[in-house]
Amino acid sequence: MNIRTICLAILAHGEASGYDLKKHWEEGPFHHLGGASFGSIYPALARMEKDGLIRSREEVQPGKPARRVYSLTETGYQAFIDEMSALPEPDDFRSHFGVITLCARHLTRDTLARALDERVRQQKAEISKLTPIAEIEKDRPVGWLIEWGLAIMATEVAFIEKNRARLEAFAGTAGPGDELSICCLPDMPAVKQQSTAAE
Repeated sequence: MNIRTICLAILAHGEASGYDLKKHWEEGPFHHLGGASFGSIYPALARMEKDGLIRSREEVQPGKPARRVYSLTETGYQAFIDEMSALPEPDDFRSHFGVITLCARHLTRDTLARALDERVRQQKAEISKLTPIAEIEKDRPVGWLIEWGLAIMATEVAFIEKNRARLEAFAGTAGPGDELSICCLPDMPAVKQQSTAAE
């Protein structure tokens, strides 16, 4: 999901400054759904305002510099509805932990054990933090979203705890230059090339 879409989604819930938008990513209900830096937020807001999707105004703050606050126009709200009405795109999943597991054959058993322990600790900490919030918000859409996330994290923890020995068994079985095996997914170009060559 691109930054324009997420800005539209946040602003559909009320006006916000660029700083407010970033806080929604870092601490609010959009925390697990995407991320952006100030460097990408403000150019996106400028383009959206130029396209007539949002309007902005200066808000005076006592003892502080004035801040610019953004809100959706009618056109912007319709663009939000149109984007939310489209079928969801596949999630763009990125994970440092996933890269570590992919390179398990080059690592020591202790390194893998530390990574697995830390991943479980991280997920359990997040579960502990979000569970009471899910209960408070259970009658709102954000509560459903949090429960969905909790279910995913709980499943991951259970999988790691049950299967960690399988990953640890790969430790130290490769050296520098050993090739990375290709995943057998039918849509991967390398697999298609191999299939064509075989024919």
